[in-house]
Amino acid sequence: MRVSAAFLFCFLAAGSAYATPQGDRMAYDATLKCAVANGLAKLDERDAGNAAGVTEYETKTRRSFDLAYTLGKKLGLTDKQVLKDLDASRDMEVPHMMRDRRYFLSTAATCKAMGLM
Repeated sequence: MRVSAAFLFCFLAAGSAYATPQGDRMAYDATLKCAVANGLAKLDERDAGNAAGVTEYETKTRRSFDLAYTLGKKLGLTDKQVLKDLDASRDMEVPHMMRDRRYFLSTAATCKAMGLM
């Protein structure tokens, strides 16, 4: 099922009866992971000398992080905690994504389905 970032944000931000703290946390974690994946894609574009691709993935990284930040606020997290979680996600995900191309591509497909890549 494809879920756009706008739909995900509206659904969670509206405080729908279907939104749960667990679902909010899963969405938050997913958007952080997408920010990391976009950051890696940006590096690939930089290494390929594709300035337009770098700009595109910088924008997507920022959009993913902005949504994670908004969801983090909904969860009651501080700015410091959101940044700490981004660092933790980066520390955990970057080595895995770099080591396992299929894992990166699977993550990218999920992020694309969410409208974040």
